[in-house]
Amino acid sequence: MASYLGITFNHAKDENFKGFLDNLGIPPQVADAWLQSKPSPKLEKDGDSYIATTTDQNGEKKVLTFKSGVEFDEEILPGVTAKTTFTVEPEVAIQVQTFPDGRSITYRREYSGKDLVVVLTVSSWDGSAKRYYKAE
Repeated sequence: MASYLGITFNHAKDENFKGFLDNLGIPPQVADAWLQSKPSPKLEKDGDSYIATTTDQNGEKKVLTFKSGVEFDEEILPGVTAKTTFTVEPEVAIQVQTFPDGRSITYRREYSGKDLVVVLTVSSWDGSAKRYYKAE
């Protein structure tokens, strides 16, 4: 079993996150809210399924239940849905969201001891961003 399962990680800092959000072309007020966000993610295993819970600084939770390698519909924002696939490996969990316009976003979660680094890329951008987290 992966050592990071069941551990809550707290947001520590970002690298080029604004560049990532600017590339997405989302409304400025949504981008500003995401720039200010301090999410706390946790990944758990339940049988052959996984539960990804992200809690924001206001205590609001987003919960996704999925099976590794199996595509599902994920509502990103009201009225915005992506086809999402997670692939869970011993020290890495990769999430790919594919949108109706053909663009995709990849979140590569790299776990190392008490650290989590999420590398964010977009198919329409040659850059990347990172969000850093520490275990509680």
